[in-house]
Amino acid sequence: MSGTLSEIASLIYGGSRSISSTDTTGATVSVIPDLTVRESHRDSLGITSHPVETGAAITDHAFKLPAELRLEYGWSNASLKATFSNFSVQDFSVQSLLDGNWGEAYCRQVYEKLIALQEARTLCQIVTGKRLYKNMLIESVETFTDASTAYSMFVSASCREILIVNTVTATTNVTASNQARPQSTAPVTKTGQKQLKAATNTSALSSLWAGIKAASGY
Repeated sequence: MSGTLSEIASLIYGGSRSISSTDTTGATVSVIPDLTVRESHRDSLGITSHPVETGAAITDHAFKLPAELRLEYGWSNASLKATFSNFSVQDFSVQSLLDGNWGEAYCRQVYEKLIALQEARTLCQIVTGKRLYKNMLIESVETFTDASTAYSMFVSASCREILIVNTVTATTNVTASNQARPQSTAPVTKTGQKQLKAATNTSALSSLWAGIKAASGY
């Protein structure tokens, strides 16, 4: 009984939950669940560990890891939103009535929206019952269909936060006159095109003997 009451409460009060982003044309795309089954939040710290001797480790740094969120949402082709969508101009057609598919496209359209948001890889804003998430990407989308869910859909979506940082490019005036050993520390510079020279094929011993002969006057 408590499970049924929680499902009814989710249907009534779950309207504030949503996944929204913009598509390639700049239009806002929003996915609102009919039923919120579960929302799992995970916030972790990365804590370094460096062994310094046998059986001991020290920690010198800790940093915030991206937030992780797992959503379990449900949709039904018999919900009020599905009924209203059936009478929309773009969905309603005589052919859908003749084919017997009228009222079955709602869950499929929601699933296509979720996949489109994932494939677009644009940052999403996710509203849950606990907090507002920004800069999120949909990492995975899972669903299944069996005899009991032929006209409904339950989706498990894993989302991960993207941490955005600002980078700055700095320019420095590095010249040879400012360096003690420019031949070793100077940056690579363009010196133009070089002309190749023919090399003499002489051994080190013959070069040494030629030097001795030139020094002795022979």
